[in-house]
Amino acid sequence: MPYVYEYLNLLDTWLRANLEAIAVAQSATLLVIYGDYVNEVVRIALKPYPFLVRLVAFVFLCAFGFGALGVFAANVYGEVLARLDHRFLTPVVATVFLLLGMAAERGVLARSKPVFAR
Repeated sequence: MPYVYEYLNLLDTWLRANLEAIAVAQSATLLVIYGDYVNEVVRIALKPYPFLVRLVAFVFLCAFGFGALGVFAANVYGEVLARLDHRFLTPVVATVFLLLGMAAERGVLARSKPVFAR
């Protein structure tokens, strides 16, 4: 059993050195998986407006909204990961990557059907 703790400490050291990249990767993956749903909701909400209004809204949403959300989420999530105890960091990071993979797989399967009724 001491070998398990030794490997967890080794992984913890490596993960802590790369927390910023891990936080960016996980938050960006989350935005990629669920960004279509956000775009769809905004598209439906802006449907009655003229084309130019919809165009400007989507440019601001994609350029500034998703960008700011990605940066903010990565910073907050990185701080949360940094506060985790060394025993929990490796399992939490691995579990979140696995859950993101499962969500992405479900998203690929769900995209074959329309998100909302059009």
